[in-house]
Amino acid sequence: MSDLKRIHDVLIEAVLAGGTEVLRVKKTGLLDARFKHGKELVTEADQRSDAAILAVFRSRFPEIDAGISFHLEESGETGGSTARRVGADPVDGTNHFACGGNLYAVQAHYVEDGLPLVGVVFQPEVYLPMDETAACAGRVVSAIRGEGAFTKRTTFEGDGFTVGESRFLRKNVLPQSGAFVACVPYGTKMAPEDRERARRVHESGIISSMTGAASAGANVMMTIFGGQHVYANFGAGEDLDLIPPQVIAMEAGLTVWGVDRRPPAWHVRKQPVVFAPDERVAEMFLRAAGL
Repeated sequence: MSDLKRIHDVLIEAVLAGGTEVLRVKKTGLLDARFKHGKELVTEADQRSDAAILAVFRSRFPEIDAGISFHLEESGETGGSTARRVGADPVDGTNHFACGGNLYAVQAHYVEDGLPLVGVVFQPEVYLPMDETAACAGRVVSAIRGEGAFTKRTTFEGDGFTVGESRFLRKNVLPQSGAFVACVPYGTKMAPEDRERARRVHESGIISSMTGAASAGANVMMTIFGGQHVYANFGAGEDLDLIPPQVIAMEAGLTVWGVDRRPPAWHVRKQPVVFAPDERVAEMFLRAAGL
């Protein structure tokens, strides 16, 4: 088994462990929601998911490569700055989750020198939420660069998840259009110049209908599975949010571009990125943003 495949399997184990803690907290209703850094919401689910993911990382990665460092949303960086790094967002879409929503994700990835190589996005309640049944149904979607993207259905069993058979994943084939169903976030995490880019796109006439899920990962899954043509994030998203779905989207056949019209490498935490069905559409959105 290749190292990337071993890393992939550990990342899936980690997000399933994190997702278990998220649902345990959700069942209690005691989210303990509070703000960090003045404007970012964090809950007990974020903290417990982060701890569970980090525990898997610490137990499993030394046997693969002791030089791999960790970067998690809540617990921060472990092992210093290295070219080989795994990262995780224990709850991507915390605001939505804290409102009782199910369109959040637990995400993890692996990069080498900023280049995304493995991505995993886990949505524990995307098919059947916990409000309907304790055995909620979701999906885990993953990809290794150059080896395709795959999805598996999951069911929560109270103390963990059962995972179904793997299915090969390709983007939906959509008709050509001059206006698109799209999500272009506009929010408090964005700098003024980021909001100005988003505003230009909103007013450009290329959005036929505005959509959106709760998290970067969930939005990219909508762009792949169906529900919107484009997800264009001009500053609200960060590497922990966007690296995992980038690997999956590229392997599923989408165009993923930064401002330089190339797939992003993540030597910085924040940068604009567009997920689109093809290069023509990606170019339209970057131009509409003034980029």
